[in-house]
Amino acid sequence: MIILIYIAYYFLSLLPIIISYRFRKYTISDYQYNKQLNWKKRWALFFNYIALIFQVIVAGELKSKLDSLDNSILGYEPILVSAYIFLIVYTLFPISWLESPKSHIKKEKI
Repeated sequence: MIILIYIAYYFLSLLPIIISYRFRKYTISDYQYNKQLNWKKRWALFFNYIALIFQVIVAGELKSKLDSLDNSILGYEPILVSAYIFLIVYTLFPISWLESPKSHIKKEKI
């Protein structure tokens, strides 16, 4: 059962990062002229904030159980560490990719 919990947790934690990575290739002008893309960006941003709230709840619940020395937390310590890592990652990368798109795409010199 614990393996299923780990799989579901990491799938739901990594999915917003994967979705946000798709939006890195778009510029500000792409969002101005494509309303459908703008709505997709808004939904992805909403999904990232929901995932961030989920990480805060998981970290808080596991931390409170760890502080009370509850034996039911045994085996969930890696999820607690991962929740803190995902809190840092979500605020630095995927949410910033969506909130502030690039003004232009840099072209490489050949």
